[in-house]
Amino acid sequence: MNKKATALSGAEIMEKNTSQKEFSMSLPLKVSGVDSSGREFSEESHLASISSEEAVFFLRAEVDRQASLKLVIPLPPKLADGQPLNLVLRGTVLQAVQSALAGIQGQRVRLKLESRYFIGAEDN
Repeated sequence: MNKKATALSGAEIMEKNTSQKEFSMSLPLKVSGVDSSGREFSEESHLASISSEEAVFFLRAEVDRQASLKLVIPLPPKLADGQPLNLVLRGTVLQAVQSALAGIQGQRVRLKLESRYFIGAEDN
């Protein structure tokens, strides 16, 4: 099977100490789950980085460590062979800390990925 390499502008590989590679890229996403006060939430955000094991993003909602979250990432046409596809990720919060970056309010969340699958963009 021939695999086609696809370049995505704005994506940059960040080496980790392990054999896993982390990609720094800003993609829009929708995050849903239960916040620290026990209420369900759904919030638009941007992916900061992703690897095969973890995803990092920012949230205005406060979430606790060990909370389960669902991420829906609309894939750019370049990555989805022109098809309207979403990458759906589910995982557990490893870390949620107040952001120290200027202009970003809320928490920086690091999510341990536990499941991933693709769905059509209209199947949300």
